[in-house]
Amino acid sequence: MLYYIVAVVVIIITMFIFMGYKNSTVKSKKGTLPVSTVSTPLKVINVAQEIFRLVGKEMVTITEKEMVEHAKKVLEIEGVEEIFGSQDDFIEGVRIYSKGLDTRKKMSASGILLLKSLLKRLIDTRINVIEYVVKNQEEVLAAKLEKPIIITGLGRTGSTMLYNLLSQDPKSRAPRFFEISHMANPAPPGSKDGLENETDDRIKLTEERFDFLETKYPKFFTEAGKSHRSHPMDLEEELLVLLQCFILQLWVPLSDQEYRDWYERDDNKEFAYIYLRLFLQMLNSAWSPESHWVLKAPVHATYINELVKAFPDARLVFTHRNPYKVVPSWSRLLQSYLGWYFKPNALNMADYGRYISESHQICVKRMIKFQENYDEEKYFNIDYDEMIKDPIQMVKNLYDFFGLEFTDEFKEGMENWIKENRQGKHGRAPYSLADYELDKNYVKSNFSDYIEHFLNSDNF
Repeated sequence: MLYYIVAVVVIIITMFIFMGYKNSTVKSKKGTLPVSTVSTPLKVINVAQEIFRLVGKEMVTITEKEMVEHAKKVLEIEGVEEIFGSQDDFIEGVRIYSKGLDTRKKMSASGILLLKSLLKRLIDTRINVIEYVVKNQEEVLAAKLEKPIIITGLGRTGSTMLYNLLSQDPKSRAPRFFEISHMANPAPPGSKDGLENETDDRIKLTEERFDFLETKYPKFFTEAGKSHRSHPMDLEEELLVLLQCFILQLWVPLSDQEYRDWYERDDNKEFAYIYLRLFLQMLNSAWSPESHWVLKAPVHATYINELVKAFPDARLVFTHRNPYKVVPSWSRLLQSYLGWYFKPNALNMADYGRYISESHQICVKRMIKFQENYDEEKYFNIDYDEMIKDPIQMVKNLYDFFGLEFTDEFKEGMENWIKENRQGKHGRAPYSLADYELDKNYVKSNFSDYIEHFLNSDNF
């Protein structure tokens, strides 16, 4: 009798393991987001998760309660609201995002572990920065950050190239990845010597975390690097700072419509731009440039009014490009990140493509309205096609427009950067509108105002 009981138990366990394995190794169907291949230990965890799911359980998950309780630790910092303002919108963003995660239907266990680590680290980084600024408020607030050049516009419009060119001005300063990311505590801010001599301990720590991710999630940065390279010592956009405010631009599709609505609103982001301003002042307090900061983030186009409230004297630069290229290129970049989180067949590519298009249309409307009402001496528009013909001349035009000194040393630095950073240096990620079930007629009809205002309409 015992033999039969043991045999039945073994058969049941074997069936559960087989079904769990089968569920965790489903292939992505055509028209759905391709998922990325994780390391063997994470594959085992994915199998185990699917076994748990067969009986209605989750081995690993992310809960609203857990994330909100973690976020509320920021309220324990004495004096936080006197300097950073109300934290209600931040906590609401954490609540809505975590509540909207359908981890059971959408996400693999390896994706949940990756996202949970990210979210907690972002919250911890925010807490560390706020604690430092509050404690050192006199020094930080005195570190004025005047007339920065801030690049924005739709994604994939040449802003990264322009960002790197502008940063060649020896009188300017632009933030490096390790200085502003959640991979190493940005506070206290590092010194100029620590950066230039690469002796800041955070550089090595960030490199180690890069390596760890590449081990567990093979080619995590390599694949994304074909579209946008990330490295501890590379210049990076201040989106990394806004992530600490749960403006999760790269991870919006993982949550639900309520979070998307929260993310796209521009009347609830004051808290984020107060944080960004103080974060940059914190860096500026350690060492400031001789002339100006150079900043860049396409996400600013979504919240352009909050950007200029936080930086009223900013020199704004808007980059523009053919939307036939912009929409699929941006879709492909985000896809390289999202594939690590989703289960197979969890995200329809047509729905995803429409989301990317619609989010860009919001930015277009806000940029047009903004420029119609803003002092035209404070912003400069750049057409990507014109810039790549002669990038250095375009930068000179920009400097002339803003009355900045264009030196031979600056020009030489740009020439060297261009020589050492040809397009496709880190590989190319192919893309097309058809990948997302879009076509030129759809894009042209939805981006007609963009083409009319910012591009040469004769090319369409």
